[in-house]
Amino acid sequence: MSNSLDFNIRERLAEYLAGEISLHEFEDWFFPETWDVDQLDNLALTNLVYGIKLRLAEYSNGDWTEKELRDRLRPFLQKHEMVASPVQIQYGTSSTSLTISPSVIYSGQSFGIKSSKEYV
Repeated sequence: MSNSLDFNIRERLAEYLAGEISLHEFEDWFFPETWDVDQLDNLALTNLVYGIKLRLAEYSNGDWTEKELRDRLRPFLQKHEMVASPVQIQYGTSSTSLTISPSVIYSGQSFGIKSSKEYV
């Protein structure tokens, strides 16, 4: 579920940044979908959610204009990381064993967002 939530968040964020939905529509979808993100035990997803929530809170506080908010949200689509859950691989015989904890990180860049509206 958490991988599809990650995808859905980025998809809805892209719709907002492209001007297809309003900030209000994005927030109405985002907050109910992510209220229990801490229970999912997915660090990359938690960082994504709290990063977006921080920027929305700062915007709501009057720290930025909506254009500045968009500029600060755009990096969440431009580069992201997905970290695999720890897995242990065990090699050995009945008398000797070796345990390895591989580290798997996927890093990718997404597409450019072209706005259908001009924001100033």
